[in-house]
Amino acid sequence: MTPLAPQINGVGFLDDANALWYLPSLEPGHWDWRYATPVDVDPLFPASTLFTGLLRKTHAALLPVLYRL
Repeated sequence: MTPLAPQINGVGFLDDANALWYLPSLEPGHWDWRYATPVDVDPLFPASTLFTGLLRKTHAALLPVLYRL
């Protein structure tokens, strides 16, 4: 799951190990993978933890809907 965040010009996503990453946007629909960064730096860690929790809860809530398709 990757929510688009225009306010920060990029997206946040969870990797296979459930670590939160930030991926900057080059232009709409194009991503700059060279600068993908894990969000684990001290000032952002509380927000990272909250965001990761919200992504996990959203994913779990969407599973029943997705399997109906």
